[in-house]
Amino acid sequence: MNKTGAWLTRYALEQLGITHTFGIPGVQNAELYDQLNRSQQITPHLVNHEMSAAFMADALSRTCAGSVGTMVVVSGSGVTHAISGIGEAYLAGIPILIIAGAPHSQLGPQLIDATQILQPLTKAIYRIDKHQQIIETLFRAYHVATSGRPGPVYIEIPVDLQLLDHAVNEPLPTFVHSVNDHAPTASDGDFEIDLDSAAKQLLQAKSPGIMVGWGGVDAQPELIALAEQLGAPVCTTLSGISSFPAQHPLHAGMLFGPAAVPSAKNAFKDCDYLLAIGTCFNQIDSAAGSAVPPHGLIYIDSDGPHCSPDDRTASITLLGDIKQTVVSLLHKIQGQQSVAPDSREIRSAIAKDKAVFKEEWLDHNSKDRVNPAIFFSKLREILDEDAIMVTDDGLHTFLAAELMPISAPRSFITPSDFNAMGYCIPAINAAKLGNPDKQTIGILGDGAMLMNGMEALTAVRENLGTIYCIFNDGKISRISRSQRVEPNQSTCTKLGNVNWGAFADAIECGYIPVRSNDDIDLALRRALETAAQSQPVYLDIAIDYSRSSYYAQGVAKANQARLAGKNTLGSFGRAIVRKLTG
Repeated sequence: MNKTGAWLTRYALEQLGITHTFGIPGVQNAELYDQLNRSQQITPHLVNHEMSAAFMADALSRTCAGSVGTMVVVSGSGVTHAISGIGEAYLAGIPILIIAGAPHSQLGPQLIDATQILQPLTKAIYRIDKHQQIIETLFRAYHVATSGRPGPVYIEIPVDLQLLDHAVNEPLPTFVHSVNDHAPTASDGDFEIDLDSAAKQLLQAKSPGIMVGWGGVDAQPELIALAEQLGAPVCTTLSGISSFPAQHPLHAGMLFGPAAVPSAKNAFKDCDYLLAIGTCFNQIDSAAGSAVPPHGLIYIDSDGPHCSPDDRTASITLLGDIKQTVVSLLHKIQGQQSVAPDSREIRSAIAKDKAVFKEEWLDHNSKDRVNPAIFFSKLREILDEDAIMVTDDGLHTFLAAELMPISAPRSFITPSDFNAMGYCIPAINAAKLGNPDKQTIGILGDGAMLMNGMEALTAVRENLGTIYCIFNDGKISRISRSQRVEPNQSTCTKLGNVNWGAFADAIECGYIPVRSNDDIDLALRRALETAAQSQPVYLDIAIDYSRSSYYAQGVAKANQARLAGKNTLGSFGRAIVRKLTG
């Protein structure tokens, strides 16, 4: 039989279990879109900008276990527009497929070769130049994207191959999902030795602790069992917030060290052995290097190697399927320890610190604006346990991380070290598409809203019941706050006044203003009712940023401490002059 290259592409994606694609049709991929439109399994979704397509692919992979978000764009500007989202997925270890229609194969790559641009941001790049390569290449790309440490993979298909109607051999190949793509990389003997050593070190530790990142998101029951067996407190990274349930008495909070909330800071202050699972100490996870792990450092991850901020490698690194490795380690510990230690003291201390922390925040005087703690407290009360929350990049990110208890796996996602503003709205749209029966709510600043707010039109067009909470203060607050180190300095951070109600009306989106704490409860209930009718809705929240998150305070101190004495004095000298002179 004869099949076009576009038909074969559709067939391969169906075999891979792809259900949604995101992108914008163009001259070089129109045939692909025509085939996707004919699929009974795949729904192609139009976005307003290719950056949003990448964010949506990323969010679908994060919120739907076993799914891989897929983009369909054109090479050239379609790829360059999407780079922020691709970079975010790469740093976060999120699998996505980037399928790009390219110019006619006889013309070769464009003058600006997309494959060269994407080299440092993808796990692999494939340029298909033969009709018979399409299916096997897409199968291979999927395997690479999902195995080891996951990440983006780029596949370029010239337009002439999409149109080429050519004979294919029957039966067509079928895709078989590998049962264990994350097998241990060391020999079985070495792995067992390391596993045994890790168990012994953790049992000999005076004050062991566990830190969990995104890599542990599908191993919650196993992580709970391990923590209880060790009697160890657990902290999470920012991206790993949903990897360990906040309601568990051993959950201490986000991170450890000077930038952590008191419950986590105190729980880990004497930690002599840290078990780091599914994470590495990058900029955010180390709070700008302020969270320094102890010399007793054990890693569990799908790929490596990983290093701590001061370039000390872990004493033991266990590479393989994270869930399986946690189970194996637990069995080793149980074999060497008949009774779990009494953890009542650490549990009580965590609970006390959390209660004091919450009370202090609730008592904070936000005057005529919205107290973030009251907002998140009400939000937690009213939302389902498995509701999905997406944050953007900004001050609100860390307030949400510290004030909003999250328990269900894959129910909290956020940009990480790539610091990609504009993530929230397209990401929450994709989360709703992949999880239509779950409540979905986004938290973003007005700066991020200005960057990518038009993507709410996609939700209107698709009848998605999404809720967007705009933390509105008229500034790029995260940067404005750092500029206050030098008085009277605020450069390019004032956004101006925007009538968000008029904007919502223009795209036929719901709109609810929240001007004070008294408005919160009714506004959230109205928003959920609106969303339940498959209509997206904006909450315009007059947020109070006068009190910083512990994370923001800790990072600011860490960055200031890095300044050499001369530079520090110079900074304060300039600040004094500007204060006096205006």
